[in-house]
Amino acid sequence: MKLNIFKIIILITIISCNKEKQHCADYNLTSLENCIDTSAINTNNMCFDLWEPVCGCNNITYSNDCYATISGVTSYTPGECCND
Repeated sequence: MKLNIFKIIILITIISCNKEKQHCADYNLTSLENCIDTSAINTNNMCFDLWEPVCGCNNITYSNDCYATISGVTSYTPGECCND
C-alpha cells in the first residue's frame, strides 16, 4: 500500500514538472539587432538569486528580470525560453 502511494506521488510530480515547460516564451529571432543595449550592461550591479525566470529577446532564459536588465537585454517576457 505504501509503495502504491509513493508511485502515485512520483507520477504526479513528473506530470506537474512536464506541464511547467509547456508554458514557455519564444521570441522572434529576426529582431535581435535591438535586443541588447551595450550601454546598459552593468555587471557591477547586484541581483537577488531568485528564480523567477524571464525569456530575453535574445532567446536566453535569465533567472529573473534583474539579471536580464544588467545584461543589457532591452525586452523580456515572464517564463523560461522554449529553446532551453
